Amino acid sequence: MFGLIGPFYVVYVERLIGGMEKLGIAFGIMILFQSVTSYFAGRFSDRLGRRLFLFLTAYTDAFVLFLYTCITETYQLYLLQGMLGITNGIAETISTSLLGDLTIKEKRGKVIGKFNAVVSLASAAGLVSGGYLAKLYGIKFLFYLASIVVALSTVFLLFIREDKD
Repeated sequence: MFGLIGPFYVVYVERLIGGMEKLGIAFGIMILFQSVTSYFAGRFSDRLGRRLFLFLTAYTDAFVLFLYTCITETYQLYLLQGMLGITNGIAETISTSLLGDLTIKEKRGKVIGKFNAVVSLASAAGLVSGGYLAKLYGIKFLFYLASIVVALSTVFLLFIREDKD
């Protein structure tokens, strides 16, 4: 998601709320919620499975990205940042756990390294294309596109088989 809208997100948010100090508060809120959520996400995903949480966070992220284009007030931004912090905390914890579940111990480092390399390359390509798309269609377009991409990315989750031990 942030591979497509990363720096443009910061520019958009700063323009929306008009102040770097408010931007700092917004990101602080997101990180606070993310840190609190991570612990609980791990505990519940051990019991309930990981795919369900990844589906829910993806669709919530897609909705939140869309809502960024509708907000006009600082408090609305803070609410969305809190929601994004919750979904980031869940997704980050569960995707790491799922990677551990799906890899064999002897090759875990190699597989996770490959996964992270592919994600980073895709993020780089997204940032480059995001710059051109923002220039052609505007920053709000990136939020709409990222929302669609995040929602569609859940198709890949359908192919994951997980064992709930």
